[in-house]
Amino acid sequence: MQFECCRDILLSDTLIPDIFLGDIMPDLPSDAVKVYLYCIFLCKYKKKAEPQDLAAKLGLPLDSVKAAFVILEQEGLITFNSDVITITDIKEAELNKLYKRKTASDPENINSKTSANIKRIQCIESINARFFQGLMSPSWYTAIDNWFSAYRFDEDVMVSLFQYCYDNKALNMKYIEKVGATWHQKGITSHWELEKYLLGQEKIKKIGSKIRRILRLNRNLTEFEEEYIDTWINKYKFSMQIIEEALRKTAGKANPSFKYVHAILTAWHNDGIKNIEQLKAYLEAVPGPQSKTSGKKKVERRDNFQQRQYDDEFFEKLNQSNIN
Repeated sequence: MQFECCRDILLSDTLIPDIFLGDIMPDLPSDAVKVYLYCIFLCKYKKKAEPQDLAAKLGLPLDSVKAAFVILEQEGLITFNSDVITITDIKEAELNKLYKRKTASDPENINSKTSANIKRIQCIESINARFFQGLMSPSWYTAIDNWFSAYRFDEDVMVSLFQYCYDNKALNMKYIEKVGATWHQKGITSHWELEKYLLGQEKIKKIGSKIRRILRLNRNLTEFEEEYIDTWINKYKFSMQIIEEALRKTAGKANPSFKYVHAILTAWHNDGIKNIEQLKAYLEAVPGPQSKTSGKKKVERRDNFQQRQYDDEFFEKLNQSNIN
């Protein structure tokens, strides 16, 4: 015999775990969220549907539905088995994670390990209250515990890490872990070290903004382009005046690149240029395009550093190789 419960769809509900709403949904594209919710609805009634049926029902292109399936499988929310799509029990999966790590890190263990460290407890409570309205899920306790162990951050730095990601509208584990790893690689452990690093990043942003205006770039700089700027101002110790002189050499170039500018500045750095006065003397001493045919005597150097011969033809060839 088969037992059925007769209930009109108007009176029925589809349950969605809070862990999905709190931890997973904010990181998913909107199309993937729509497909996931509708799949749960279909699964409840054990209905059959093809991707094109979902596309028509949800008002999405078929390619968007197929892409959503790929994303949901990568996130561990569904699994494919032949023509069957199985919805993963995310609550069970999360419990398994916590159970496996129970001897190392769960909310109760964190509190017991830090009972003597009031600042650590206050840090976790502050993060919970400030960024999760007191509803932080157990997976975040585990993550914070792991980050404290891996990155050796002070409590103030950990709170600042969450604040930084919150201000950048990216309060998710993947982004926080990426930023935390970057700070760790920079040797940041204390609030003072973090403040010094952020001031340096702000300087890079300001100089990057000036360079964008000069090059008329209608986009944000990439991470690699910002690394170039970091090298120019922190390793080479070049001022904006010197950087502007390098940017002048991109005038008339169809596709000036940061790699091209970097080659110019690196050549100047290798030749011992340290300030704008030395650069002016250097540029006066370097033979220009007309000096090859003129009978003028080469200008004597006013500074005592070895000079290599880099003319515009050298950098033009370099720029063409970068474009190709």
